[in-house]
Amino acid sequence: MKEPNITDRLTFLAEQFDVFDCSEKGSLEKKLDILKNNGYRYSIVNTKDNKVLAIVSSKLNDKNREIKKASICSDVFSAMIAADPTERKIYLQWMLTLFSRLIKGENTHGTKNGSLEIAIRLVEEDLPQANAYLTLFEDNKRKTKFRDLCENSFNLKNITDPTNINQYKSLSQLFDAVDPFIEKEPSAVERTLYKFVESGQAVIPVKDRKFTLYIPKTTAASVVFNSFANWCTAREGNGMFNSYTTGNKKPNGKNSDIYIIINNKFFTKESEDLYQIHFETKQLKDRKNGSNVSIFETVLSESEGLSNFFYQELMGMAKEFTKGLDNNYYLDFLIQFGFAESLFELIDIKSPIIRFMNREIPRLPDVSRFTELDQLIISSSQLTELHPSVGALNKLELLSLTNNKLKTIPKEVGNLKNLVFLNISGNPIKEIPSEIAYLDKSKGGSLLRIAFDEEKIGEKLYQRLKELLPNTAPFIDER
Repeated sequence: MKEPNITDRLTFLAEQFDVFDCSEKGSLEKKLDILKNNGYRYSIVNTKDNKVLAIVSSKLNDKNREIKKASICSDVFSAMIAADPTERKIYLQWMLTLFSRLIKGENTHGTKNGSLEIAIRLVEEDLPQANAYLTLFEDNKRKTKFRDLCENSFNLKNITDPTNINQYKSLSQLFDAVDPFIEKEPSAVERTLYKFVESGQAVIPVKDRKFTLYIPKTTAASVVFNSFANWCTAREGNGMFNSYTTGNKKPNGKNSDIYIIINNKFFTKESEDLYQIHFETKQLKDRKNGSNVSIFETVLSESEGLSNFFYQELMGMAKEFTKGLDNNYYLDFLIQFGFAESLFELIDIKSPIIRFMNREIPRLPDVSRFTELDQLIISSSQLTELHPSVGALNKLELLSLTNNKLKTIPKEVGNLKNLVFLNISGNPIKEIPSEIAYLDKSKGGSLLRIAFDEEKIGEKLYQRLKELLPNTAPFIDER
């Protein structure tokens, strides 16, 4: 059978992925009208500057099941053609499929959550890397060494045929496969870093026994890690360093920074641990540039210098952030880095209300300074411990701690003589202090109602609460 020529192949793929012209005026509207007339609901996939990348549409089939399809912009199609290093464009379908699955929210190697963001980054930032990795893949996939290394890689354990590009479900997986074939010489990197520091193109604010923190200030200083990490900012010639730095601003108006954490054993080839952080785009990546990772246990808990640096850096930016606590992503990083208590440092001590919902706060810090507080609400926040200082909040009327992980509450809660409502529902409460009885009206308290999960606390604890709080609903006889 005659092999189809490249034009036939491109035409076939353009039809398969419903490629539409997005350059001419009115072409997008025309495409949307076609989808609407065929019974589809749709959403447009845009970049931050409103450049159209694709359309995701859906409708119910004859069996009342939702079917989704992706229509890809011709500019994206062309960019992926250029990123395919082979003459016959044999990897184009793989890139289109990966992008299509991501924008439709299909699970691709554990990236269902945030898949749209990953899809946009694939087109905007990662195609040069895809080109480099596909080149290495094409050059090495037939080697016995390539197959052996892939078969022994834990990260590729679900790939039965490492020479088949269609078995790779993410760019990160492809990086794992070709990484051993990237030329590297980490011993020279340390010298290079300090040359950039000496020339004013980078700074190293922290260096201790285990880690080095490197902040590049120029593109040249950033691409030092070109051979070692799957970051778009480390890729030579693609301009992404400026996009991340000058293209984003800190709350004080200064250019954004990229922070690179290096395990010092990297310089002697004893470790491959590299991490890149960019707060303004909410990214914390290891060298493979996959999903965001956690560095609290592996890095920050091991380095007081790094921990102190990021606390000061993030706290300063969090205080300068002016769009409200709920939107303050610097606080999210502070929590992730082990500084959950910092949330309370940004609250006016005269505030009558503290409310945190869906924000991880494992422990409540000392809150005794909030002398005017009459409502304390911490919901769905992974709270495991309530600080005894809560008992010093003399004006507190509402204490709501729903859907956390509390197993008990401190005995000091019994000091809250003005407390009217206590809500501990959604917690695996196992123990109630006897001092809670002082909240009841019979003991001089003001408690009108306590909310909890009767089926979770069990009959024994239910009867104990009933005994301690006889004049509090739901125990009070209202007949």
